Amino acid sequence: MNSHYNAIARRILRVSAGVQPGERVTILGRADSLDFCEALELECRRLQALPFIVVGSDAALLAALTDPEISDEALAAASPQLLAALAASDLVITTYFERATPHLFSGIAPSRLHAHRRSEEAPSDIIFDGKRRWIGTEVPTPGHADMLGCDWPVFHQLFWEAMAVDYAEVGDIARLLSRRLQNCRTLRLKDAAGRTDLWLSSGVGGRPVERDDGIIGPDDLAEGALYLNLPSGEVCFAPPEQSVSGQAYVETAYWQGQPVRGLVLNFADGRVQAQSAEEGFELFNRVLANAGGDAFQIGEFGIGLNPAVNRVTGFTLLDEKIIGTCHIALGENRALGGINNSALHWDLVVQDAILEADGEVLLAGGKFFL
Repeated sequence: MNSHYNAIARRILRVSAGVQPGERVTILGRADSLDFCEALELECRRLQALPFIVVGSDAALLAALTDPEISDEALAAASPQLLAALAASDLVITTYFERATPHLFSGIAPSRLHAHRRSEEAPSDIIFDGKRRWIGTEVPTPGHADMLGCDWPVFHQLFWEAMAVDYAEVGDIARLLSRRLQNCRTLRLKDAAGRTDLWLSSGVGGRPVERDDGIIGPDDLAEGALYLNLPSGEVCFAPPEQSVSGQAYVETAYWQGQPVRGLVLNFADGRVQAQSAEEGFELFNRVLANAGGDAFQIGEFGIGLNPAVNRVTGFTLLDEKIIGTCHIALGENRALGGINNSALHWDLVVQDAILEADGEVLLAGGKFFL
C-alpha cells in the first residue's frame, strides 16, 4: 500500500474530520483510487471507526452510457443500497470529482450524461442534508493531466503540495476574511485587465460564509459548517440568487475534458447569459441547457487562499484555491445555504482578481488587505 496515501489518510481522518470511535464512515471511490480508499479504510479501523467502501470504474460507467439496452430512466435511477449507506453515515468521504480518464466521455450524448447526473441528485440530497460531515477530494491521474495539457509529474506534485499546506495558516486568513465578508453590504469583483466588473448588491446577504480551511473543527460543527473539500484554501458563500449583476471574464474552464476559453458572461438578476467565447461557446451553452433546474443561476462566490497553488491548470479543485483569484459557480448551492436545485455546480475562475467590500479593497495583486 502506498505509504504516501497512508500519511494523507491519517491527516484527513484525524485532523480534517476528527473521526471518533464508533463513527460510520462511507468512502466513495474510483477503481483507480482503490489504494487511497483502502488507506482511508485502514486509518478508520485504527481509530475504531466503521468504514464502508463503494467503488466504481470509468469502464463500467462508459459501458452503461453507451449501451442502447440501458434506457435514460435506468441511468437516472439512484441505487437504494447506496442511499441507505449514505443515510447511515456520520462522515462521507468522496475521493473523486472527475473521471479518471475524462476525455473518454467527451463524445457521449448530452442527454445520456444528463440522465446519469440525475442519478447523483438523491445521493447529494442525503450527503448535504446537514446530518453528517462530508469531505470531498481527488486522486489525480495521468488522464487528468492529459485532459489539461499539463506535464503529469508537475501536475502530480502541485496537487499533493496543495494538500500539504499549513491548515492553521490558511485558517487564520480565512477567519479574518470571512468576518469582513459577513459584515459587508456590497461586493464588487474586477480583474486587472478590466474585463470583469461584477456587483453583488446584497453582499453575503445574511448567508453563512464557509471557511474551507482544511479542518472541520468544533466551531464549524457548532455553526453547522459540515462540508470540506481538499486541497483546501477558500472562503465561499451562496450570494442571494437575484443580487448579482455585471460581467465576468473566465480565461479557462473545462467540462468533461473539453476546454472553454476566453468566456465572457453577463449577469442580470443573478442569471447568466454567455456573450462570447474564444473556444467552447457552444459547449458551455449546451452543458447549462442540459443540466436542468437552476443551472443558469449564480450559485457561489469564492476566494482562493491556498499558497501552494500559484498557477491555473484547468483543474477546478486546484484553480478555485489559487491565491489571488475569485471564482463564481453556477447552479446547485443548497449545501452553502442557497436555494438553487440543479444537477450542475460549475466553478469558473476569475484571475488577477480585485475585490472590494463597501468600496474598500480586500484583494488585489494576489495580496489581502484585511
